[in-house]
Amino acid sequence: MFLAVLVHAAFFSLIVLGVTWQNRPAPPVQAELWDKLPPAPVAKAPEPRKAEPEPPAPEPPKPPPKPVEEKAEPPKPDPAITRKLELEKREAERREKKKEEEAKKKREEEKRRQEEERARAEVEKARTAAAAARKSEIDRYVDNIRAKIRGRANVPDTVTGNPEVHVLIRILPGGEVLDIAITKRSGNPTYDTAIERAIRSAAPLPVPPADSELFPQFRNLTLNIRHER
Repeated sequence: MFLAVLVHAAFFSLIVLGVTWQNRPAPPVQAELWDKLPPAPVAKAPEPRKAEPEPPAPEPPKPPPKPVEEKAEPPKPDPAITRKLELEKREAERREKKKEEEAKKKREEEKRRQEEERARAEVEKARTAAAAARKSEIDRYVDNIRAKIRGRANVPDTVTGNPEVHVLIRILPGGEVLDIAITKRSGNPTYDTAIERAIRSAAPLPVPPADSELFPQFRNLTLNIRHER
């Protein structure tokens, strides 16, 4: 297109020059010789049209917001009912506390009772053991006294069988015999007389010391002496 415009312009110039040349005296002709025509301007190729980015897909419509539900305010409690419930709660707590205190007191009393029973049992056990030891000691003295009397008894051979006489002996501190009384005769006067003489002959009898707690048991001593041969 540019080349066609250039050709038309050149052609128009030639026409104008021709008319002017006819009206003016002819000047000396000067010609400029070109070896070749100037290069025709090269038309630039149109730049490729850039592809426009596709528009983003429309977002799906958002669901409408849920209506806000107005929460109904709870009804205010009746002051009288509240006061009644509070009193009932305090009364229940008081009863529960009293129940716990009574249970605790009962446990303590039971524990104290058991301790007292154990203490009484221990005391009774100690008393029984002491009494048994005391009796054993008394029996030992009595057996020694009976053995000494038998050792001094001169029973005639005419005494037969196993006669037994019961005597009450009054004893002084140190074992001296104060008095003898027959509380139950054997049925054999010879045997009874022989035992009475043996008691006096065995003095002093082997009794506990005068300051011993056992001696009072021997102030009035009852003995049964059985004839054994």
